[in-house]
Amino acid sequence: MKDVSMKSTISDIQLYVENQIPEIAKTKKLLAGSIGESPSKYSRSPGMWNAVFDGLDFDAAYVPFDVRPENLSNFINALKNYPGFMGANVTVPYKLAIMDLLDSIDSTARQIGAVNTFALNSDMTMTGFNTDADGLIASMLLRLPGEVEPFIPTLEGKNVLLLGAGGAGRAAAFAIAKNIKGGALLMTNRSLQRVEDLVSEVNLTAENGTRIVAIGQNMIGQNVHDVDLIVNASTVGQSGIRSLPDNFLTSLEPFSSLAPANPPEVPDPGDSTLFWQKWFSLSYPEITSNNHESMEAISSTKSTAAFVDAIYSPSETVLLRQARLSGRKTLNGRGMLIMQAASSFVNRMTRRHLENAGYNPDSLYDFVVETMSDAF
Repeated sequence: MKDVSMKSTISDIQLYVENQIPEIAKTKKLLAGSIGESPSKYSRSPGMWNAVFDGLDFDAAYVPFDVRPENLSNFINALKNYPGFMGANVTVPYKLAIMDLLDSIDSTARQIGAVNTFALNSDMTMTGFNTDADGLIASMLLRLPGEVEPFIPTLEGKNVLLLGAGGAGRAAAFAIAKNIKGGALLMTNRSLQRVEDLVSEVNLTAENGTRIVAIGQNMIGQNVHDVDLIVNASTVGQSGIRSLPDNFLTSLEPFSSLAPANPPEVPDPGDSTLFWQKWFSLSYPEITSNNHESMEAISSTKSTAAFVDAIYSPSETVLLRQARLSGRKTLNGRGMLIMQAASSFVNRMTRRHLENAGYNPDSLYDFVVETMSDAF
């Protein structure tokens, strides 16, 4: 789905919303969607949500919306006024920026400082929520559809290394700190100041005996020896092309989040094949250095260490592939996406509308999880 190409007026974007919603979705009574930089290129959410709508014979559709940063405010207002709009999931890079555009934020999302779901209320106000935190923990501690047992039995007392301090990283930090009880949480990010600020916030909520520490990326290799779990909540390793100012593009896919990633910016050639050829040629030396450093760090972890990546596209990032080939246990972001989406469906975005249609949302949870898992 193409985005408006430049900063646009509210009327322009209202027309964009109307024109870009698929015809089949326009026949539905209700509308939900995902808002991000380019969810139409990689998001699994439309297929998952629409499968549940179809399974329930619920008259609704879910649509991905690619939105440029300068158009975010007008876009939210346009969606708010679209007939039957219920709410939306929020993805990279708007989980923080969206907060200023909503009328209220629930206590969990406000503490985390990031929103990944918002709902339009009956009084036309919009409330933001965060289901990423519970989704991450559930994906690790609960048995997912198709699995014999949970990924890990407990987080209590574990030492965890968390990579990333953006929207997903913030959710992961608060959720992990709440569950490790007496363990340690080491956090790192490309911006050390950003992660130090996050550590200060998380320390206010952590239980006594739980250690929360910020480390620089250059210190990862010296701190992985006693770590039980490594969680990547950054975008490093995610597939697809990133749009940058001045018609430049870049990608993070062939990099590992366990080492510095510095992909070059390439002028938009107007052809994705040409982009990948040019980008890979320029990136090769950096990729080689990055992955060598990452493999050294992985080989320094305990043989029992487990690796989790919040990214689900690609299904196996460079980080997870290196960890798997080193004999470590790995988990991608599929489970987190499913569990946070199920929570959003049952408890947040669509709950009011399900009740109005005569459903008991709480009784639907297992069905939603199974259906979304099958549709992933």
